[in-house]
Amino acid sequence: MGRIVINGKFVGQRLNGVHRTAAHYTAALLARAGRDHDLTFVAPRASAPDPNFPGLSPQIHPGWFGAGQGWEMLTLPMLAHDALLVNFCNLAPLLHRNSVVMIHDAQTFLYPEDYSGLQGSAYRALLPMIARRARHILTVSEFAKASLVEHGIGTPDKISSVHNGTDHILDCPPDAGILAKHGLTPGSFAMTLGSAKGYKNIRRVFDAFVAPAPAGLRLVVAGGPPAGAYAAKGWQAPDGTIFTGFISDAELRALYQAAAVFLFPSLTEGFGLPPIEAMHCGTPVIAAAAGAMPEVCGAAALLVPPHDTDAWRRSITQLAQDAQARSALLANGHARAAGLTWAAAGDRLWSVLRPLIDPQG
Repeated sequence: MGRIVINGKFVGQRLNGVHRTAAHYTAALLARAGRDHDLTFVAPRASAPDPNFPGLSPQIHPGWFGAGQGWEMLTLPMLAHDALLVNFCNLAPLLHRNSVVMIHDAQTFLYPEDYSGLQGSAYRALLPMIARRARHILTVSEFAKASLVEHGIGTPDKISSVHNGTDHILDCPPDAGILAKHGLTPGSFAMTLGSAKGYKNIRRVFDAFVAPAPAGLRLVVAGGPPAGAYAAKGWQAPDGTIFTGFISDAELRALYQAAAVFLFPSLTEGFGLPPIEAMHCGTPVIAAAAGAMPEVCGAAALLVPPHDTDAWRRSITQLAQDAQARSALLANGHARAAGLTWAAAGDRLWSVLRPLIDPQG
């Protein structure tokens, strides 16, 4: 019986994309390995139970080095001892050789201007070292794997890709109050997700909605910073753009379901959860033909050149006005989303980890 320790440093932190996937992968590993292996889930801090993950209850081990990098780099190796230590949030302790680390992307290398602070510098310094020390590396797409290899973060034989699950968006009922709050009606708007990072390419969507807006749609920027953050970068949002600010998962689902089209213009993504979330909600997707989007979305999204404003306008108009094209894309989206579940992701994860624990099994 192999011994496994899961790094729960993400417990109690804000649920961003990486932390969300870490929670799901942890739940998947507990379900698949918990009965037959000595598996321990440890965290540096206690937190209120997360209603999205009611079964995740880590053992709390504060240690002597705080609850951040000191805990991860110094306390965690002592807790794990000789167990297989599984880390889902990009970093892993350098002092533990029997370690598996999930590195989601190479964004800090591809777009260093968007990660110019201390965290970005630390990631660029640490990731190659962590990759050399780790026993195996996980990532979330073949595109991400190639990017890691290109930037000296592991070798092809040491990296396995595991596509994320995306059906978590269906775990809560939609909260249509978000539509009433902003005066929105189903089918009257196009939706994108907010971010002031350059590689997220939101300025391309702004440019595509310069009057007259394609198909007469309003633009909704869900989540992310307020309008001033974009204006400070010189990105001019079209008149009438709605910036929702922070929204819950239930509100996000309601917006997906009511949007005429979901727009995902990122210049790079290691995986890109939102387009497939939108497909689960029955929303047609236009995404940039960049990063992992061709791999993850395939024929289930309308892929357009990321910098071609006219192509974005034409594609939005087409999906809003061509019922046949819209219907075909929705069917493809439904099929693609059905294959990217957390059950499938958990099975793939276990197929990679099990030989590291039971070489003969």
